[in-house]
Amino acid sequence: MPWSLAPLLLATAHAQGIDTHRPLVPSAGIATENGPGALWVNPANLAYDPDARFGLFLGRTADASLTSTAAVIGSDGLSLGVHNRLREEAGALRSDWSLDYGSSVALPERLAIGALVSWNFVEGNSNYLAYDAGLSWRPLPWLGLSGVAQNVGGAGASLGARARTGAGVALRPLGSFALFGLDLARTFPPDPDPAAIGASDQATGTVRIRPIEGLYLRGNARAGLVDGRLTLESVGAGIELYLEGVGLGGHLDQSPDKIPLQVGWLGTDEPGESLLRSGRRVPVLELDRTPPYQPRGGLLSDNATSWIDTLELLRRLEDDPGVRGLVLTLEGSSMPLARYRELRDRIAALEAEGKPVLVYLSRGAGNGEMYVASAASRIALHPAADVSLVGLSVQLTHLRGLLDLVGIEAQFVKRSRYKTAPETFTHPKPSPANLEMQEDLLDDLFTALVEGIASGRGIEPDEVRGWIDAGPMTSEEALDKGLVDVLLYPDQLEGELEKIQGGEVSLSKLLEMPQPRSPWEDPKQIALIYVEGPIVSGESSPGGLLSGRSTGATSIVRKLAQATRDPQVRAVVMRVDSPGGSSLASDSIWRAVEQLKSKGKPVVVSMGGVAASGGYYVAAGADAIWAEPETLTGSIGVFSGKFTTSELQEALGITTTTLSRGRYASLQSTVTPWDDLQRARMQALVDHTYAQFKERVASGRELQPDEVEARAGGRVWSGRRAKEMGLVDELGGFQEAIADARARAGLPASSKVGLVTYSDRGSILESLAPALATRALAPSLQRLYQPEPLLQRLQPLLNAADPLLTPMLHPDEGIWMMDPWSMEILPR
Repeated sequence: MPWSLAPLLLATAHAQGIDTHRPLVPSAGIATENGPGALWVNPANLAYDPDARFGLFLGRTADASLTSTAAVIGSDGLSLGVHNRLREEAGALRSDWSLDYGSSVALPERLAIGALVSWNFVEGNSNYLAYDAGLSWRPLPWLGLSGVAQNVGGAGASLGARARTGAGVALRPLGSFALFGLDLARTFPPDPDPAAIGASDQATGTVRIRPIEGLYLRGNARAGLVDGRLTLESVGAGIELYLEGVGLGGHLDQSPDKIPLQVGWLGTDEPGESLLRSGRRVPVLELDRTPPYQPRGGLLSDNATSWIDTLELLRRLEDDPGVRGLVLTLEGSSMPLARYRELRDRIAALEAEGKPVLVYLSRGAGNGEMYVASAASRIALHPAADVSLVGLSVQLTHLRGLLDLVGIEAQFVKRSRYKTAPETFTHPKPSPANLEMQEDLLDDLFTALVEGIASGRGIEPDEVRGWIDAGPMTSEEALDKGLVDVLLYPDQLEGELEKIQGGEVSLSKLLEMPQPRSPWEDPKQIALIYVEGPIVSGESSPGGLLSGRSTGATSIVRKLAQATRDPQVRAVVMRVDSPGGSSLASDSIWRAVEQLKSKGKPVVVSMGGVAASGGYYVAAGADAIWAEPETLTGSIGVFSGKFTTSELQEALGITTTTLSRGRYASLQSTVTPWDDLQRARMQALVDHTYAQFKERVASGRELQPDEVEARAGGRVWSGRRAKEMGLVDELGGFQEAIADARARAGLPASSKVGLVTYSDRGSILESLAPALATRALAPSLQRLYQPEPLLQRLQPLLNAADPLLTPMLHPDEGIWMMDPWSMEILPR
């Protein structure tokens, strides 16, 4: 998110008897304040606002006896502030400073904890440290509870920085229109005895009203408890105005017998708030890599925008009257054709709304980039780049010869004919069934590519085929043949855009534009659950340098159970982008989906690039299945096997003696091959799992057993073919599946619905440990890991190898339903 200015109502309330050693936030309570302003109120609330913020604030008493200036910067639960207080003492001005660092960690169940360390430098006195600790909980969209302890453990009490504890409640009975807060606090005297003279109790009520977007009205009242009676100490009111992410505000605190407090600030709180909007804005979206489904937070990871967030940002542009168009810069990425289509559909939707899109191919273009760009009304290419629209190919690698050479035997059993995953190890070349299946898939995907480009460029498919068969083209050739519309250097883009728009426009990066994201949960939610990569038992893994993400059944079952319990979640969309995996793990996820449906919550599946074998198994029971025409799905089949090394050991002079009790004790031995009886037993187990797989499909898709068999056999289908055969319900992408889930849950299209995801970590302690480890080091270290171009090019190949390696790494899983390949449009 962009640097924006935080809504901080800084005040110095010395006249009202409040701690003047820290900036204060009038009309913002312990449970209500969010963003960097929470640094000095309750640091736990920093976790509820991940957006990057900056603020500059000034407060003073009317007689100028006390002036306070503060600045704060914060992002993603971290905040750094500096505060200066200029005070008049004995006829002289004294200047004190503090440097404040806060950190907060979001925990499961909308809990958050936070802490503040404050270094105080007091003129004419000793310097000291002070500490705060806070805890917040927002169990419901309209309710928040918080507690805080301030100036704990420091030596500043004798200098006026007295220890203080407080508890607060926040209420939002009218949603975003009004936020009410009530705080109860006790300030302790320097003496450690709380009953000593000087202890004080206070009650503070706050309100913040939003009558229209970009306008907020604030109010507060503070009462002190004196001799068992409440006495009004002060009342205050303020106004906030926000224009395009920047705002101004003022606040006045007044009490009957104290000096008034005047406050001014520059800031904003919730990104996207604005009274007025520019009517000629053109966002710029730069895609230099594939947005991840689930960005990996942590020490060595980028805070990348997720795939669904990217699509949602583009969708919002369609309804924004101030947006005139879009500039999309494609700099090389690798995705399945199905995901390119999701991006392409958003470009086409903007064009349909009369908002022209300029696609800039800054590093040239391959199949995927041209597929996306063809939906735009204008395509620009770098003059030194080329266009490699060369078509699709599949390379099938077989290791049988290598295994024979080194003395390793691959023993596999499978069901059925088209379940060709084991052929990588058991065949020297593709079987006729495998070739038939691959040819059909290539035909389907190639047709989609050609027809998509043809429709976008307004030409016949045969002309696109001619482009492809002409091979890679220089920029001049691409321009001459009509693949692109203009050749431009980056500095010429703005001039070209002005020609398109008929005048000057305001450019801004889409991923840095303020977005309307509330730190409070939406009352109605759709949970997004991702099944990505090979499916295995246990917990999900984010992958590493040489491996992709894998999905653990334990993690997914826990998330589905959480969605079942969560009263705000009205439906679940399960995004499946997986070649399959363990039959046991897949069945566990299928069962959890059934349990969720039994509670009356719809489950809709959105298929990504591939949702085959075990990936289809987990989807089969959903209320609805959406796939793109280019999705690879089906593969209803199973296999199991092992590798034996007896010949290799003999060649190396290694002797193994096996002693066993039980006919099948050595069934999984890597030394002893299967005999006929053992092979028959394994085949029976595979047959049983295959029959169970078909039962799951028959039940979920409402098909007869013979109808399932005609669609099964281990064959992979394109999404278009799967729709024709009833294996999927609708053709469409992630957002169409979300809209379907909304409708099935009875949520009107006009109602506000939040999209939520769940952490892979289950307990609070599991979430806390890695978060604290990350916070212990400088945030800048999060940028240490930057994928090199070579790794970006190799990553799709490494991900494709996962299905081959996963069964070897999980021999205890037994029977597998998985495909050994995926069709990705590789980077040029």
